[in-house]
Amino acid sequence: MKRRKLLQSLALSAGALVALPSWAEAWNKESIAPISVFKNEEKEMLRLIVGTFIPEGKSKGGNGVGVELFLEKLFSDCYTVEDQNKIKSAMKALSLQADLNHHLTFGACNTSQREALLMDLEKSAEHLWAYTTLRAETIRGYTSSEYVLTAHYHYVMAPGFYHGCVNV
Repeated sequence: MKRRKLLQSLALSAGALVALPSWAEAWNKESIAPISVFKNEEKEMLRLIVGTFIPEGKSKGGNGVGVELFLEKLFSDCYTVEDQNKIKSAMKALSLQADLNHHLTFGACNTSQREALLMDLEKSAEHLWAYTTLRAETIRGYTSSEYVLTAHYHYVMAPGFYHGCVNV
């Protein structure tokens, strides 16, 4: 009998540690609006950066999988405002460099020009963190996507199969 009381008290104390966020109580579609910290131009720039890091080929690339949506959600939910501003500043610097070097927008540049601009961003001490973060999170978003896990890593949700007709 004492064991049952002990387990009940442990379960109650563990339940007290897990609290729901305020938006999770009595929520509906109107109360949870998608929050985006990026403007439309910045979303497009993010899409172009993802497409430059992981281009389309025989298999889906970063844009085909939707990594830019992953990054947008990740940066808005998991990164601080200061970090978001660093990323926005780096994207603005990419636009300015494209205009200065090639007299084009970043989107109008070809793939090799975009790669060169991103490499210049990596060399900049001011934007090194943003470049590294964008590259690492793009790779993480791509490799953790359902498409890559199932098509390339052959991920199986519940491994181990039952073969009832095997002789023992």
